[in-house]
Amino acid sequence: MINNALRLIRIYHDLTPTETSQRLGISRSYLSEIEKGSKTASIDVLNKYAVAFDMPVSSLMLFVENADAKPKTRGAQQFIADKALKMLDWVATVADDRETERVGRP
Repeated sequence: MINNALRLIRIYHDLTPTETSQRLGISRSYLSEIEKGSKTASIDVLNKYAVAFDMPVSSLMLFVENADAKPKTRGAQQFIADKALKMLDWVATVADDRETERVGRP
């Protein structure tokens, strides 16, 4: 879930993976693995996102799955995180559509 949130944050800011990795100070391949979900973002990487995108780490922590949480808490967290991801995805799609219209791409 955190991997998708981080990818959508990058898309929302209209950055390429290369630009994002440079902004974060991590390798392009590591960013790719995080976004694919094959590697987990460390707290250090989440801090870098928070600084680079001027947002609190706590906002990112919403998307970190907590296996130790009580089922009721975990269910509520997942519900809220899913809704937030859908909203981020919608915003990123709208922004991409506007950019396509602006430059006249098909």
